[in-house]
Amino acid sequence: MPNVDRRTLLALFGIASISPLLRAQTAPTRRVAVAKPGENRFPWHAKPQGNEIACKVTSADSAGACSIFELGVPSRSGPPLHVHHREDEWYYVLSGEFLFEVGGEPYHLPTGGSIWAPRDIRHRWANTTATEGKVILMCAPGGFENFFAELAKAPPMGSQNPAELHALDQLLVKYGMEMLGPPIFTVSHGPPKREEPT
Repeated sequence: MPNVDRRTLLALFGIASISPLLRAQTAPTRRVAVAKPGENRFPWHAKPQGNEIACKVTSADSAGACSIFELGVPSRSGPPLHVHHREDEWYYVLSGEFLFEVGGEPYHLPTGGSIWAPRDIRHRWANTTATEGKVILMCAPGGFENFFAELAKAPPMGSQNPAELHALDQLLVKYGMEMLGPPIFTVSHGPPKREEPT
């Protein structure tokens, strides 16, 4: 039998005794999450701004792995140029046509198209059709439903009131985001010129 010193032996026993506890804490949830058409699995206390948003898979459903949303997007609308420092995002176009700008590059996606937008890369997107479009949005890791819930109670994104702008900025900081520019379509203009990557 090899000669093992006392310190090594105690360390091995310590690791062996705590390993089952670590596995138990990180074991994924094994439950099914079902969302019927039109159903929202997250209880909004007010309607989120701009889009019809239904949370189909919550962070709790996925043990924190992701949150999945169905977004109804009005014609010629979408979010301002922004960046997420916590979440990667995947979009799938259910209906309509969308223009995505990710890292300054334009991507035109028809129904059935998808795009991966990694964290820390600025992006924006818009429904370019004359009717409402729909996308599926997956955020990883989960928890972004909490941002949408707080955004529903926040001042409007286009506010010029300094106190409201400060409140919006604090909300963005809380969720690891930054607003960097206007949406693709503004009220009085068409799509802006392509921005150079930073």
